[in-house]
Amino acid sequence: MGFAGMVAIAAAAAPSDTSDDDPAGARAIRIEEPVFKGHAYVYEAGKEHARSILLVHGLGDEGARDYRHQIPWLAQSFHVIAVDLPGFARSAKSNAPYTPGNYAAFLKFVADRFVRGPFVLVGHSMGGVVALRYAALHPNDVERLVVVDTPGILYRYALSSNYISRLGLDFLPSGLDPFAPLTRLARTLLGRVERSNFDLEIILSTGILREKVLGGDPNRIAGLAVALEDMSKVLPGIKVETLVIWGREDKIAQPRTGRLLAGKLARSQLVVIDEAGHEPMLETPERFRAALEPFLENGLAPPPRAAEMRKQGKARCENRRNLVYEGEYDTIVLNGCKGIRISNARVRELRIEASTVTIDNSAIGGGEVGLYARGATIEMTGGRIEGEVAIMAFGSRFDLAGVEVVGREAAMQAPEASSVVFSLCRVRSPHTNGNVHGYYAVVEDKPL
Repeated sequence: MGFAGMVAIAAAAAPSDTSDDDPAGARAIRIEEPVFKGHAYVYEAGKEHARSILLVHGLGDEGARDYRHQIPWLAQSFHVIAVDLPGFARSAKSNAPYTPGNYAAFLKFVADRFVRGPFVLVGHSMGGVVALRYAALHPNDVERLVVVDTPGILYRYALSSNYISRLGLDFLPSGLDPFAPLTRLARTLLGRVERSNFDLEIILSTGILREKVLGGDPNRIAGLAVALEDMSKVLPGIKVETLVIWGREDKIAQPRTGRLLAGKLARSQLVVIDEAGHEPMLETPERFRAALEPFLENGLAPPPRAAEMRKQGKARCENRRNLVYEGEYDTIVLNGCKGIRISNARVRELRIEASTVTIDNSAIGGGEVGLYARGATIEMTGGRIEGEVAIMAFGSRFDLAGVEVVGREAAMQAPEASSVVFSLCRVRSPHTNGNVHGYYAVVEDKPL
């Protein structure tokens, strides 16, 4: 039977099937869906309204109930549709390939049946990755897009240990040092699988391997699929107005991911909610509403004016902790310093030795060497590093997300072996030119 025939059958059999666990005020509808070939639950409220909003949940077995605080007030002005994705909550569970692409196909089936015209699409966590994939595949369907605390944007080696351990796959414990993703590869499932010569995509697409490696568990399958999802080619094609909402205390999807995502989308705005973690719609529902409602009514707010940078001259740190550098500097020298943050800065020359440093939204370099690092661990989100040699590294580790690296002679040279994880970066040099999303070991005779 063809897809159209299955749609017709499902449309003819749409019983209301209520439960005490359903989101308040929403009517539960059981459907038979063609993607995973099982039953799924759709929840509908405010059907009398012209504008529609489709809510997509993340990992965990609450499903559509993740939006239980939002559905009642949204239904006052929207036709609300929420789903229990296949594999979760009341929908059918099986050992199936629960990938963002397949979930986007399931959402298309739901949208074609339940939604009238373009709609607002909201996705949380894994559901945010699905929503991004859907917006790229079906741009004419989406009026506005909202993504909330969404992992899977960073390259997989830079995912937080908290996200990985949440999959229940004997990963590292939560609360690991934020720089540890660059050192833990041999102890993660991804590392173990790769050393066994498995193709990770084959695990997701093969039922026997999903059972053997992931126990056939939908939560683990979907979580690993998010970890493997490569959004580097998807994000540039998303042109719809997008609100990115993040909990400031999120330990599952690092807040830097929200900054990266907002910076990579053509028309977007980031709102960070204080005192919220990975589930702001449940943890701080009033603050979540205050972030979401203006966007639903009016779209993106005008961007704030950029603050002027104060000229700071030269700075030096010796064996200190938790200092913050902002403004414009000729040079910053860090030696034996831990937990240093450089934010919204311009630094012509940055020298880092035996230190751990986080750099946000800053421009580094311009002269012969932009960033010199020896025995250093550096995490940078947004901004630019440039120079004749942009980065000179001696036994150092880098985690770069959304960074432009420009080296007229080399983007990165490493007289002593160093490593770098690139997430959605742009690298330009005689050796490397283009968008880069991956892990690199850099040695003396192999500059970037």
